Amino acid sequence: MPTSAIGLSNNFHLAAIHSMRSQGFTLIELLIVLVLISVMTGMAMLAIGNDGKDRQQLSEARRLSSLLTLAEQEVVLRGEVMALEVFEHSYRFLIMNESGWQTDTPDGLFRARELAIGTKISLMVNQAPQALKIKPAAVNPPVPHILLTPDGISDAIELIISDSRHAMHISNSVEQGWQVADVELAP
Repeated sequence: MPTSAIGLSNNFHLAAIHSMRSQGFTLIELLIVLVLISVMTGMAMLAIGNDGKDRQQLSEARRLSSLLTLAEQEVVLRGEVMALEVFEHSYRFLIMNESGWQTDTPDGLFRARELAIGTKISLMVNQAPQALKIKPAAVNPPVPHILLTPDGISDAIELIISDSRHAMHISNSVEQGWQVADVELAP
């Protein structure tokens, strides 16, 4: 039987290694696995938990900015006048026809939209704050706040979608169109 340099047979040496491995994992190996699982779980929770109100607010601001840009293009293509009516917690697009402002747009894209709970809209036209109704009245005719005309002439508009911590500013300019900016409010 061959022997190793220290005088033990190779079979004995292999048996000793085999018996050490068959005892299971060491405490260090288990702790490393638990730490890795904890780190991965924490990262997953942060990724999931970060998709809250802030992201909703940004999505809503981008949606409204995109809808206003699209409405401006539709107005030019169709030669019709459109408008945006803004409320404290919602907004809707209007279309002008022979009988006045209509809230039922033929395209579902320009349907009325509600904001998330705790979020509100404020409006400034030519740097003057505008008083907004809380919600649309069922009886009163619609009152447009932002007119979109085929000639492209527009007032300086600033829409602010905000909650207690953040405000998303949507503004228009001739050079850049509708822009969204994120502003963190002081505590």
